[in-house]
Amino acid sequence: MAKIEGSRVLVTGGSSGIGRATCIELAKRGAILALTARRLKTLRKVSDEIKDAFPDVQAPLLIPCDVSDREDAIKLVKKCVDHLGGIDILINNAGIGVYGKAEMTALDDFRSVMEVNFFGSVNLILEVLPHMKKTGGGLIINIASVAAMHGVPYMGAYCASKAALVALSQSLRAELATSGISIMIVYPGYTQTNFFRVEKKVGGARRPAGRYVPAKKVARSIVNAIENERQDLVLTLEGKALKFSKVFIPWLAEGAMQRIAYKLADKKEV
Repeated sequence: MAKIEGSRVLVTGGSSGIGRATCIELAKRGAILALTARRLKTLRKVSDEIKDAFPDVQAPLLIPCDVSDREDAIKLVKKCVDHLGGIDILINNAGIGVYGKAEMTALDDFRSVMEVNFFGSVNLILEVLPHMKKTGGGLIINIASVAAMHGVPYMGAYCASKAALVALSQSLRAELATSGISIMIVYPGYTQTNFFRVEKKVGGARRPAGRYVPAKKVARSIVNAIENERQDLVLTLEGKALKFSKVFIPWLAEGAMQRIAYKLADKKEV
């Protein structure tokens, strides 16, 4: 079982949602945290929560950063290494979304989502790997999505970015098999966060009203998976069903997506 207490953990997108909840859960287990997001003000709120709840835990290191900016990512990792002495666990959680018909999504929006969700993670991975290799090990956790398993209607840009992150993770897992560095892929489903409120809406469809899992529950599952050295973590029954049907009953998955597309479509746009 992997030890979290005393581990140096860098969490991107640590100011809200799954990132914030995971930071709190890690602090509870005694991790030494470095939190990053674009706004320092929101990071301070999370830091204050952690210090109030766990006064015996080292105060988090707060570093504002746009992970899609290569120079920002380089400075972020350097500050973590300089202040903490290294990074044992990297959690690539920062992400943005665009919702609506793919044909109504501007090319710039496709690029923006890919820059944050995929290249943002790539930027951090490329900077962290040399440090992990020097220390002989580490763990990189890439927060993907159930939407990375199969294209979901009206989430084309988001699905593409997360599927790319999964493919990269799988490649890295094979390449790093003898290095002592592990890769974990997390596949959350719909989660209760501000993500869906702040994502860009381009039209053509409405958001589903379905069940949304509390971020705290997702965070607890992630931290338990770290301790149990899991490689892949699918977090919802719907996600597990999709994974199974895609492999063994592909026509069922395709049919389900078509029904979702019809159900959520703005009938004025059909």
